[in-house]
Amino acid sequence: MICAPVKIHGKVIGVIQAINRIGVTGFTSDDLKLFQLFANQVAIALDNARLYEEVQETFYATSEALAEAIEKRDPYTGGHTKRVLKYSLAIAEELVLDIETTETLKLSAVLHDIGKIGITDNILGKDAPLTDTEVSEMNNHTKLGVEIIKHVPQLKKVIPGIRYHHERVDGFGYPEGTKKIPLIARIISVADTFDAITTTRPYRKGLPIDLALKELKTNSGKQFDRPVVNAFVRAQKKGKITRNRSKNSIKLTKTEIISH
Repeated sequence: MICAPVKIHGKVIGVIQAINRIGVTGFTSDDLKLFQLFANQVAIALDNARLYEEVQETFYATSEALAEAIEKRDPYTGGHTKRVLKYSLAIAEELVLDIETTETLKLSAVLHDIGKIGITDNILGKDAPLTDTEVSEMNNHTKLGVEIIKHVPQLKKVIPGIRYHHERVDGFGYPEGTKKIPLIARIISVADTFDAITTTRPYRKGLPIDLALKELKTNSGKQFDRPVVNAFVRAQKKGKITRNRSKNSIKLTKTEIISH
């Protein structure tokens, strides 16, 4: 048996071991030297992995902090980003998405409303239904989000989720009115809408979960992607989707649902 320490910056973080050399009795000093070189390469790989993980965690934390900063401009939607992220990941789990797609979905969900940083306070924080003109300006947040994110090359994968999460599968969404909607955007659309219609605003109360699910099912295949809605419903039945709401909730109008 031979052993060699795995060191990072002079600190031993582990040991690697080899036993029972094939074809020869015992290990030689040359074997030990080679093994020590191998241990050094393992240490470098582990250190790089640690640094990558730290950078990734910082990246996510910065993105979440930015999203929360935007939320603070709208006192009525606190926690919206975190809930949309939670619902989106629940859908992803039901759809059995691969790790890479799920990671892209995670960042896309966190940053889906980043464009609202360019929406004026009198619209973003209005405590009454928006006028047609105000709705039109609010709808620009998807384009503004793309304009912001496109300057960060490392975030190019999240652009489709930001650009298309208000598109509809029947082609009557915005900003492009396209039916060719990326899967990530279709997932965020359902998660975002569910949170919007279960959140209480000054001018209307949020729907309870059962009625919100009914709205999603009713608009499945028209506003929302049917498989995504089905995945959302499955997740809710498994207890992954929860929302505490007042029993005095009222039903949203079609316009309110579309314009969330």
